[in-house]
Amino acid sequence: MADWVVRWRRLGPVLGRKRVEDIHRRTAAGIRAVIPTAELFRHLNVKLSPESGLVQQQAWFKKLRHG
Repeated sequence: MADWVVRWRRLGPVLGRKRVEDIHRRTAAGIRAVIPTAELFRHLNVKLSPESGLVQQQAWFKKLRHG
C-alpha cells in the first residue's frame, strides 16, 4: 500500500475531529471549513450581510470571471 494511503488513513479521522471541534468553537478556521465562500469574500473585501445569497454570490463570481 502506498505511504500516502497509510498516512491518510491515520490522519483523516484526526483532521475530521479537529474540523468538527473548530466548527463547534466557531473559530475562523471552522467557519471557513463550512463556508469557503466567506474566505473568498474576505479576500475581495466584501462585507457579508444577512441578505447575502446565491444571487449576490453569482454576481461576484461573474465579476471575478470578467475582471
